[in-house]
Amino acid sequence: METSKYFDVANFARFVKVPGWYSWGYNDNVCPPTSTYAAYNVITASKELHIFQETQHWTFPEQQELKNEWLFKQLKK
Repeated sequence: METSKYFDVANFARFVKVPGWYSWGYNDNVCPPTSTYAAYNVITASKELHIFQETQHWTFPEQQELKNEWLFKQLKK
């Protein structure tokens, strides 16, 4: 656990090369939006972002529906 503090997800996000659908809660108290934005911003692959301002570290059914629609579109390609 102590070592994990030295890992920044943005360093790994640089290696993402596949299209992605991203969504998080603007008030997430587990994964702060500043960290998730930093990771998202370094991804050069095709990407979509859906922010839900009212959520924290959970999702609305609408988020799941949007994610599933995006995923099914990718599978049809």
